[in-house]
Amino acid sequence: MESSKTNVQQPFKVNISKNNKAFIWDAETVNKLRKDRIIGSLIGSLPRYPLQNQLLGLPLSLMPEEVTLLLSKGIIVLIDDEKSHLLPTKSQIEEFEKNKTENEEQQLQDYLRFIKEKRSKFQSLKKNKLKKNDVKEIENITNNDNDHNEIDDSCSQQLRITEHESSLIKAFAPTITIKTSSNSFEWYNDKNYCFDSLEVARLAGLWTWPSTPKEKYKFNIYCDLWNRGYFITNGIKFGGDYLLYPGDPLRYHSHFIATIIDMNKELSPMDIITFGRMGTAVKKSYMLCSWDTNEDKAVYVCIEWAGY
Repeated sequence: MESSKTNVQQPFKVNISKNNKAFIWDAETVNKLRKDRIIGSLIGSLPRYPLQNQLLGLPLSLMPEEVTLLLSKGIIVLIDDEKSHLLPTKSQIEEFEKNKTENEEQQLQDYLRFIKEKRSKFQSLKKNKLKKNDVKEIENITNNDNDHNEIDDSCSQQLRITEHESSLIKAFAPTITIKTSSNSFEWYNDKNYCFDSLEVARLAGLWTWPSTPKEKYKFNIYCDLWNRGYFITNGIKFGGDYLLYPGDPLRYHSHFIATIIDMNKELSPMDIITFGRMGTAVKKSYMLCSWDTNEDKAVYVCIEWAGY
């Protein structure tokens, strides 16, 4: 009897920068985490459309809540990005420059080959077109031109080709590929700087969020909302802590603006009116979120402004 093999999903790598920001550089990882309702924010510019900020690309920046949640569930591992990039040796730099030069030379040869094939195709089409016209008349015109110019000999033709290729080489600009992944570099090694739990990352000083009572308070509420099935994004553009979506933000509008307040904080009538009108102005409900430490559970109150 054959034993069935189960495919164990390897944890995804999340790079932690020097300023404690979490980034994902792999598009496939971004797509898989989105199925787990982890949205993050794309912050990179698109190579073909750099002068706009409506559509963005990799890397994906994760909120601290998302990082801690994924790490606690074993879905990701944290990589110390700064320490993983070692100083390259002299031989590694020389090898890198050599590969770069060879790549540019190959691009140049491919470019010249493309131009040559294009010129040959054009001359062939021109020749076929001339055959349809009066050959004698064309020969007379050609001979008259040759009498004036006298550059139809093979040496002059070869000279023109050489000069043309020289001008093409001077005008050629190689394509520079900027790699978004450091794994191909010999001086990159993340094996010794990989952390698979919050405790280990905290001891190493790489990731300490949440560390304050306020951060722990916020994380508890985030986890409760996430467990309820919401897609959660940063809510700063609508004046809240989070935006709550019933489905993927690419398909749905957010239903709630969530703001975290202390359980014992007193709200004035003006605060309540402000929250209600703010949510109504953008066609959302304003949700006040608190954590009841006595019963160890989240408490939610939704405010909607209604005018008469």
